[in-house]
Amino acid sequence: MNEEITLKDFLSIGQNAMASRVVQHEDATDNYNNDFMNLLATPRLIHWAIDASIKAIDPYLPEDYASIGLSINFVHTAPTSLGMTVTVHASIIAMTERDVTLSIKAWDEQGEIGHGLLKRAIVLKKAVLEKAEERTRLLLIRQANEQVKDME
Repeated sequence: MNEEITLKDFLSIGQNAMASRVVQHEDATDNYNNDFMNLLATPRLIHWAIDASIKAIDPYLPEDYASIGLSINFVHTAPTSLGMTVTVHASIIAMTERDVTLSIKAWDEQGEIGHGLLKRAIVLKKAVLEKAEERTRLLLIRQANEQVKDME
């Protein structure tokens, strides 16, 4: 992260976001190899937790910055059927110079369905894109070298 910004100038403990969604078939366990049908899949719930965390952070950062995922520790505690409404709440509970920790809570009409902690790093967008470009360039060089070896 660029040393020029201080997270506390843009974010604060308790800052939060909430989003609600109706569980659709594309969100269901049917899309995975398992024995359960028509239930909210854990990966989709985690996706929604990530979306809520981004909503709690990114709109408040300077334009050149964004948050990226570092880690998640999440427990999916109860099943949710198709057609039920899920609400996910993300709240900032801690910050360092470079990252933000959020508490995640999720529930449907019947009560809690999940909770956990999510950590996001605050990064300069340009730096991340440059690093990705460099990694891609190195991969292409390695692949080209392997093709040359194969021709010998």
